[in-house]
Amino acid sequence: MLKSENMSKYFARVLAIYNQMKRYGEKMKDTYMVEKILCSLQKKFHYVVVAIEESQNIDVLLILGLMEKLQAHEKRVNKIQEDVSAEALFTNQDGSGYS
Repeated sequence: MLKSENMSKYFARVLAIYNQMKRYGEKMKDTYMVEKILCSLQKKFHYVVVAIEESQNIDVLLILGLMEKLQAHEKRVNKIQEDVSAEALFTNQDGSGYS
């Protein structure tokens, strides 16, 4: 996963490669791709990867199921970052925070 990619762009790229390989006759199970995706994520997703591996049966987790979980996590993280940024801005504007 590239640092500049969000989860949607990353999965679009991975699924394009996956589909191309299948068109060329490569036989791959979702389990293989799920494991590759989990291994290729940035370090900031490490604890999420561990949580997914511990709470899910990777042998039956589908690529789209993994995508939904990772996108939901990314959305939560982005929301928290937005809230923190807005709070910091508000604190600085009302004069009660550090300048």
